[in-house]
Parts: sequence; structure tokens; C-alpha cells
Amino acid sequence: MRYFSPVWIPLLSISLTAAAFSSTGGSSTSNYNRLSHRVRRVHFPFGLSASSSTAAAASSSAATDTTSATSTTTTTTESSQQTINTNNLAAAWEDLQKEITPNDESDTPAPLLTFYRDTNGWCPFCERVWICMRAKNIPYQERLVSLSNKPDWYKEMVPTTQVPALLFHNSNSDDEPNSRKLVWESLDIMKALDHMFPDTPQLVLDTDEYDEATKMNALLNTAGFGFIYASRGDESDENSMVSSQHLQDKKQAFLDALDELERAMVASGGPFRLGNNFTGVDAEMIPSLERWRYQLPLSKGLDILENRPALLKWFQAMDSYAPFSERVAGDEYSWVATSAMFARFFGKEGDPETIATIERSESAAMALVNGFKEAVKEDACEGRFALEAAAKVISNREAITKDCTNSEPKSQQNIPRATNTDTADKMLFVVAKILLHEDEAIQEAKAIMFKDMGIDNDEKLDASNVAKAVASRLCAPRDMSAPAAKILRAVLMIVAERLEE
Repeated sequence: MRYFSPVWIPLLSISLTAAAFSSTGGSSTSNYNRLSHRVRRVHFPFGLSASSSTAAAASSSAATDTTSATSTTTTTTESSQQTINTNNLAAAWEDLQKEITPNDESDTPAPLLTFYRDTNGWCPFCERVWICMRAKNIPYQERLVSLSNKPDWYKEMVPTTQVPALLFHNSNSDDEPNSRKLVWESLDIMKALDHMFPDTPQLVLDTDEYDEATKMNALLNTAGFGFIYASRGDESDENSMVSSQHLQDKKQAFLDALDELERAMVASGGPFRLGNNFTGVDAEMIPSLERWRYQLPLSKGLDILENRPALLKWFQAMDSYAPFSERVAGDEYSWVATSAMFARFFGKEGDPETIATIERSESAAMALVNGFKEAVKEDACEGRFALEAAAKVISNREAITKDCTNSEPKSQQNIPRATNTDTADKMLFVVAKILLHEDEAIQEAKAIMFKDMGIDNDEKLDASNVAKAVASRLCAPRDMSAPAAKILRAVLMIVAERLEE
């Protein structure tokens, strides 16, 4: 029985070199992956201690974009009694790049898969596959595909031209023993992963219970999107009207579908959809539910968790499930900030509901920004995520500098930008050095004195704007994992506060 859509590719027929592929940045908030032109080798940080070396962190899945980097300064804080020297940033950035680059990759597992996904990390179908690969702990590398400008090589390789696609490096097929196999369509990929890696947790189950759960999720999605877009009416007719009864019917259909899910979760006992273990059903459910959890209170005034304790328990399980929470998950701020952006892009201009959504979203986002510096306690700063954030800043600092000093941004125009790129470079270097203190990054951020930052007095305001802009523009999971983003935002806002004292 055929259960996936494979293309058999002779071994090495596709070059995995930078010349063959090049990832491009997405739009929206910012894109710190924009300098990434290499295939990213990904393996898992599960089990790495917080004191693991920067080299280990930089080669882990959560750690780096494997982007080429350049430039910035030397060392750090009041507690270490060293002043950051920003006189020769180019050489200093090179030193930091060396510090996060592993000397020996012999212990790095060779990737068994190449994962083609969207640049923003927002594609729900990519998200399903991403979680499943991590749940199986399979080493993989990534190629990011711009959905607005798909490269010709990708359109030629994948018949549908859509993401995701997954390349199995060695299929061990009876027909083609030394071949690569390309599979597309998320559900087919999930089945292929089970088939190709039988010794890993099997996620797509051949049971009536599993089939019923996937059908229920499909109906929930239909009801959810029917409710969300009910007010659009017939978009081909600008004079079309939507009755209040139609809107109420769509809302009630969605609430009924949520209640049905709640009853099913109570019956299964949880915490996951089918009981104690994560399965492919959970991977199918999380993309929509994650967005609805954070965005529907702003756009529709509806809290999907209200009076649904089993659904809340499921979210708590997912938020604690490392394959999801440590890289694939978005965070509240990212979804709230993008809610305003989506309303601008997809809402009707001048529509009162659209205007209200934007205002609520921006107000909620600002409230979250104001809490960034308190979001990570000194004793709760996990070193491997601080190193991931450091690696991102170091490897992508040119793109970050360009973004936070952009005088004509296309999105989040309400966020003040800095004006001087040299000041931005200095500020990012200070932050990178702080993050390399790993577990003590928050402590170091609070301890550093302005006189030790290597920033001139007349640069203080601009440097503070750099920190605030980067913290506000940072998006998980696009730019880094949610835990790394949380630490980076905290460090940025703490340093900004020190600059303003």
C-alpha cells in the first residue's frame, strides 16, 4: 500500500553546498536568518548541561544558524572587572565567532535528513514535521524556502512547489539501495518518518482512536477558520453583507467543536490527545491551537481555554514537551505582535474590527515588552539557551544591525529604531559577550556598569534604542527558540535600562 509520495534520487545527485542552495529571509518582524547561506546541520540539545561548552552549543540544533559571520569587541562586566574594548570591533567579532565554532565536529551526528521549510517558521504543515523529527531525535539539516520567492531549484525538485519537503539521505530501499528519497505533503512525511525509522517512537498510529482524533481535528480547523474569516463574506463582491446571525452561527460551530475536543480529552485521560504519550495527532493539533490561544483573545475576544481544563492540561503538556518547546514553539509575544501585523496585511482597511484588533494587539505587545527584563530570574537562566542566543547574535549581527537601524521599516513601524550602525554594532557586541556567560548571563547583565560597556556617553540613547528594537523585533521560532529569545530579550532590556539610568 502506498502511504507517501516519494521521489527516488540517486545518492549525491543533489548537492548540499552553499552554491546549490541559498535561503532568503521572510518579511514581517525582522529576519535574523537573512545571512544564512549554508545548509544548517541540526542535532539535539536534549540532555546538554547548562555548563556545556560554547562549541557544543553552537553545533546543536537549538544553537546556530550555521551562518557565516564577521566582526566585534572583547570582554565584559563589573563582576569580572574587565572593560569591553570596542576599538577594533571587526577583529573582536571574529574572535567571538571562533569562540562559538566547534574545534572538532567528529562528535556531531551526521544529518540523516534535509528539511525544507518556510523561512518564518509559521507554516503549520512544516511545524507538524518539525516536531515529529525532533520527537524521534533524528539528526537533520535545514534549508529555508522563501514562500514569496521560491527558488527555481525548489520548484523543480518538489512537484507541488509547496513546503514542507523532506529528503531522506539514505533510504536503503530494496529497489534503490544507495538512493535518496524526497517526500512532500506533511502527513505523508510523518508516515514516511515512522516507516524509515522503525526504532524511533511511532507517531502515526493504525488505530480507530487515532483516525477519529485526526478527523475531529480536521473538523475543528474547518470550524475555527470558518469563524475567524466569517466576517469577510464574499470577497469578490465588495457590496456583500454578512448577517449577524451568520457570524453567530460560525462562532457557535467553533465553540461546539472546541467543546467536543474537550470531552474527548477528558475521556482519554490526557495529558496528550490520546493519553500519556505524544503522537502525530498532537503534532497536527498544535499549529492552529497555539495561534488561537494567543491571537483569538485579541482579534475575536474569545479565550479557547475558558472552562476547558483538559485543553489547558494539554497545553501544559505541550509546553513541557522538549521537542516542541525547545525549538518549534512560538511564544506569547511573537504571536501577539504578529497579530497586529496579520490584521494590517489581511484585514479590511478602515474596518472597525481590524482597527480594534491592531490597537489591542499593539497594547498587549507593549505590556509584554515592559515585562521582558523580569521574565528570566538569575537562577533560571539556562546556559545552553543563552549560548544559542549568543550564537545567533554573533552569526547574524550584520542583518540585525541593518534591521534595528532601518529608517523605513515595512512592519512594526511603531517601534523606535536606532540611527547609528556603529553604535548598534557596539551594543550587539556587549550583549553577545554577556550571553556567553551562560547560566550567569542575567546576573552579568545586571552587574555591568556603563563605564565598562565601551559605549560613549553621547551614544547611550541610540544604544538603548538598539536593545529595545531588537528585543521587540525578535520572533520565535523564526529567529531562534522561544527559551533563547526569552533570555536574549531579558538581557537586551536590562542593558537598555542600565544605559538610561
